[in-house]
Amino acid sequence: MRKLLLIAATTMILWGTGVATSIGHAQTLNVAASSIHFCGEILPAHQPAIAQRWLKSLTRQAAYSDDLRAMKRRAAVVFPIIEPIIEKYNIPSDFKYIPLIESELIGNAVSSQGAAGFWQLMPQTARTLGLRVNRKHDDRMNLLKATEAACRYIRSLHRILGNWTLVAAAYNSGPNFVRQLRREHPDQHPIELPYKAQTQAYLYQAVAVKELFSRPQVYKKYLKPRALAALSKDTDPITEDERLAILSTIEKAAEEADALDDEAMDTGALSEVDAEAVTLLASISDEPFFLLDEKKPIPASVPVVNVPVEQAPAAGTISTVPRLETRSLSGNALTEGQLFIFEVVRPQSINGVQVGVGDLLYAQVQYLDAASGRAFLRTQKLVKAQNQETINLKLSAVEQVQQPGVRFPTRETLASGWRLSWEQI
Repeated sequence: MRKLLLIAATTMILWGTGVATSIGHAQTLNVAASSIHFCGEILPAHQPAIAQRWLKSLTRQAAYSDDLRAMKRRAAVVFPIIEPIIEKYNIPSDFKYIPLIESELIGNAVSSQGAAGFWQLMPQTARTLGLRVNRKHDDRMNLLKATEAACRYIRSLHRILGNWTLVAAAYNSGPNFVRQLRREHPDQHPIELPYKAQTQAYLYQAVAVKELFSRPQVYKKYLKPRALAALSKDTDPITEDERLAILSTIEKAAEEADALDDEAMDTGALSEVDAEAVTLLASISDEPFFLLDEKKPIPASVPVVNVPVEQAPAAGTISTVPRLETRSLSGNALTEGQLFIFEVVRPQSINGVQVGVGDLLYAQVQYLDAASGRAFLRTQKLVKAQNQETINLKLSAVEQVQQPGVRFPTRETLASGWRLSWEQI
């Protein structure tokens, strides 16, 4: 499930190393244990089993400093949009962390089971909530509509369960299972119930992300200095260019949802993210979206996009030139000297540089040839989505192998996201 700082479920439940060890972990957390809470409900971190699970979740997520930083920056743009909607439905503000765990706030994220969008709603659930989901349109990828629908669903879960922690668990595993557990264990704290491993991990993830995002200074002993600075207020503020780029990806997700057609659906425009291109940590659930590979560094966010098939090389030739696939985030008019920002949609290695999905490529229109109807663009730099590192990368926009120049785009192409390929020539 897409690259979040989340925990493997099996590690979350294998805590049995003795009561003394568990008590030691509880003591390690004693500074904050009395105030760790989710939706107003205090986490009973004084209990050895809960203390150890919580500590494992916290330390695991705190270790992914680059991911924390990238997600914090995206949340800085998205949270102000969804918070008023959550408040309108009288839902605790902590539920804003649910879409962060579910999809890393990526609108066109889709799970192997068919859950999609910011809140990872299943098709039938979304339709029941009033969203339009068919082969030509998917409201789950519209941030405002999906948030309204998710809030209606969360309110309905609360009417059934009467407890917000139980609601969060039911969002992951379904209300019937959670209601039955509550009936069997009426005196236990909601987080203590014998959930499936995936749901147990999900709850601890929600609490850990919320705590790290809202009170990073309390957990500074677990955070690297750079992550601590990124999570703290008034440090490393998001730039206007970053904010606009993030808003653009949100708008693109909604536009692509409006523009879905039968061909796009049949060719996998809404397919599951390739495991090699994963960008969140696993949000462990019955409908996995991210897969945690501890042997690899976790890359930056990976939106699911429909990448056009590359044009084949001329007959008799075999292309071995690395090609970078992108789509534009700016719908600017095509003029000489105009700057375009492109988002990478397929991971690639070019000239020793590992380029990941979601990285931003800055390019300039160098020349427009009206006679041939072709535009010549050259990149200036690459900005890594994971850590905002800037890399000088000179590439040319191409259609044919090692032949600079592309056809003029139509107005519709520019508005919907201009897809370009790039090579080093």
